[in-house]
Amino acid sequence: MNNSEIIWTLIGIIFSTYFIVSFVFNKLGIQNLHKALISANGLRLLNLKHLLGIVLFGVFSYIMMPEFRVLIETIEIAKLVVLIAFFLILFLSAFVSYLSIQKREEIHKVHISHYSFSNAWMYFIIRFTFLLCYEFFFRGVLLFKFLNETSLFLAIFYSTTFYVLIHIFDSKKEIIGAIPFGIVLCLFTYYTNSVWYAFLIHLALSSVYEISMFYYLTLKDKIIS
Repeated sequence: MNNSEIIWTLIGIIFSTYFIVSFVFNKLGIQNLHKALISANGLRLLNLKHLLGIVLFGVFSYIMMPEFRVLIETIEIAKLVVLIAFFLILFLSAFVSYLSIQKREEIHKVHISHYSFSNAWMYFIIRFTFLLCYEFFFRGVLLFKFLNETSLFLAIFYSTTFYVLIHIFDSKKEIIGAIPFGIVLCLFTYYTNSVWYAFLIHLALSSVYEISMFYYLTLKDKIIS
């Protein structure tokens, strides 16, 4: 096999493996943080899933496909119009997450007392590292591999399609939302030649929602007391 075929094989192995992992966790009923917090040993299992993602999307991709390392090793100040768009999307992502968590009435009615601050720190360190590795694979390796062989439009289309597929076990709302979100992150990565802008936007969306989720379900009473 030539180098391109080897890369596509590696991409296929990485994607397929994590897709199977997601399928298994869906059967276990641990698709997200909310499900994990209300399940026995759910948080430990979700940490395990994210650690597997770090190995597959981050460590394995970084070692086996060095030509894409520049996308995570460098970050440059983008053009002014891109920076303005970046900060607008960053703020919008955080605001949408804030509104979304406020609408979930059940998080104000249930409290799981056996989780502590140490559980939160461990989870979010793993989770945020996972998101960086996730962006490196989907908006780095996958997008730019497609760019090497097709147009920008098709590269974004294919990359976003794979991104939506990996969300197939999530809620319908998340699956639909992954389409515009994936396109936006692809555009930022393309115009900045770095996955860091996409990562920071994804981080804003995820951190506001999940930190609030963890706080309301597990830590609120501890802080108040």
